[in-house]
This record gives sequence, structure tokens and C-alpha cells, in this order.
Amino acid sequence: MKKRSDGRYKRTFTFNGRQYSVYGYSKKELDQKEHEKRIELESRKEHHDNPTLNEYHTLWTDARRGTVKESTLRCQHFQYESCAGVILSNGLRLGDMKLKEINPDDIREVQRELSEGDNISQTVNDKLAVLSHIFNTAVKERRLDYNPCVAVKPLKRTEKAARDTHHRALTQNEQETFFKAAERSFYYDVFRIAVLTGMRCGEIGALYLSDISGGMIHIERTITKTETGAYTIGEDPKTWHGRRTIPLNDDIKAVLEHQKQINRMMDGDKVTSITERIFKAPERGLLMDTPANREINRICKRTGIEKFTMHALRATFATRCIEQGMDPRTLQELLGHADYGLTMNLYGHVVDDTKTAAMEKLKIVL
Repeated sequence: MKKRSDGRYKRTFTFNGRQYSVYGYSKKELDQKEHEKRIELESRKEHHDNPTLNEYHTLWTDARRGTVKESTLRCQHFQYESCAGVILSNGLRLGDMKLKEINPDDIREVQRELSEGDNISQTVNDKLAVLSHIFNTAVKERRLDYNPCVAVKPLKRTEKAARDTHHRALTQNEQETFFKAAERSFYYDVFRIAVLTGMRCGEIGALYLSDISGGMIHIERTITKTETGAYTIGEDPKTWHGRRTIPLNDDIKAVLEHQKQINRMMDGDKVTSITERIFKAPERGLLMDTPANREINRICKRTGIEKFTMHALRATFATRCIEQGMDPRTLQELLGHADYGLTMNLYGHVVDDTKTAAMEKLKIVL
């Protein structure tokens, strides 16, 4: 306890190997301040050494900010919240439990609760995968000895995969019927460029005039969501491998030229920047998949086609490519898939169909 020139006393003490100081005008005031400081430090130590799942999730998210896309952070936040908000049989929400106290039985309770709601099995599995990711990080940081999610088996998928329903490839008849009915739609060129190139809706909406050069479409970016939910044009495509080129053919050139004429009709002949977007929303904002999907739904109702989404046009492109003999590795490059296995997992069933047709045509003279 030392007296300072300003009349106050200074006391230094050690906590957890570090020195701290408090100041006051009397020994009683120093005692009180030291007591309060020690309580604060104990609380910080407990928060650091044994946080609740919610507290650790905040630390986990903060540590990943800037290293993953904001849209990924936002999506994983909502998936986490679905799990963290489940009230367990002990009366606590999962997120309020201490990280070290959560066991596989708690995770199974969450799984059962989520599966009894409106969630489909794959959605439940995706949500628990985010939990497992969080616990894996805690294990790597040596906050935990094991990941309690590892002992919990994923739910068996009972519903059809999206590739067989709303993300399915259209049949040739569906394709012809749909595009004939869509001719007068504002989104006609959007639908056409999607099925002719396999581009995602966000990539189409982020396509600049400068991206069409050298006989190629250069895919450099996509429309994405910020962590707060606002839409923006990102600096990169969906994945690193999404940065790719697609050669122009006559059909693609015709669609791009037609869309430029539409833009001149709606925006006038003003001088445009090379970063002018080619495909815009009707109100000239960012092209979004939700209104495009609503337009698809209207056309489907009118024509009797089973409902599908914009992503189905990407699947349709891939299917037509395989049916017409394109090498799957070339298709992988055009779609911007990270590896060959992903392409085959999605569209391998089409290859099986083409193999059957090829074998039926095969004639070997013996």
C-alpha cells in the first residue's frame, strides 16, 4: 500500500499469475475495490475457462469473422440458434449449459426435439453438423476432451433428395413446355442463360459487361448476404472453384444481346460503365432468386409442370450436357465444382442412364 502524490493510496496484488492495481483514499476503500476487482477477475476466468455454449459460440463466431463468408456466418447462426434454444429435460436450454457439461444424451434430446417439428431429417442433420463444428473447435483449443456430437448418429434420410424434387433436372418435354410459356416473362433471358450455362442465379445477377470478353463469360463474383441479412455483390463467387470461364456459343450470344436490348429499353441509351450489371430485377435492383422462383411457380401452375426452382435449371444444363456426351470432368469445370466426386454425386445417375442407352446401341461382331 503506497501513497501517491495526488493523496490516493495504491495497492498491488497478484491474481492468476498477473499483477493488478487498485486506488483509493483509505484502507477500507482499497479493501472494497480489491474485493470487487477479484470478483470481476474470477468471473472473467470462469467465462474463459468454462463458458456456456452460448458464450463459446460468440467467441467461435468472432474468431471466424473475416475468414469465412458473411452469408455462411449468418446461415450457421440461425442453425445454431435452433439447437441452442431447445429446452432439455433438466430444464435448461442447451445454449445456457456449460460447454464442459454437455454430453451425448443432451445432443440426442436436441435431435429428437428438432425431428418432431417441421424439420426434415437432412435439415436436422445440417443443424447438428454446425454444433459438431463448434465442439470440434473447442476440442482443438483443448477446452474439451471430446466432441459429444460424435457419438450421435445422424438421422436416416426419409425424404427425397432435393435433386429429385424442386432441384431436379427438367425432362426434355418439361423444358420445351416451360420455355415456350416463359417467352413473355421478364425473367425469360434469366431462365435461358441459366439453362444454357449452368450459372447460379447469384452469378447471373452479378455478371458485369466487362465479364464478357475473349469469347468467354468470366464468372468472378456472386450476389451474397451480409451477416446482417442485406444483399450485396460479393468480391468472389460462391466457392474458390466457382471462379471460372464459360465459352460463348451462338445461343448464349443471342441471349446476352437480347438482354442488352431489354436494358436499353428500360434504362435508355445512357453511357454505361463496364461494371454495369447485365441482368437486373424489374425495378433495376439486384436480381434475386426468390422473385425468380415465384415467376417459375406461376408458369408451372399455368402449364401443369411439377414445381421447381432456379437451381433446377443448373441441374438441367448438367443433365443435357451428360446426355449429349460431354466429358464429366469438363462439366465439372463449367459448373465450378471443387472436385470430380461432387459432380458425379449430383449427376452420376444421368451417366448410368446414358451408359444403358450406349450399351443397347453397342454391336460387337464375334
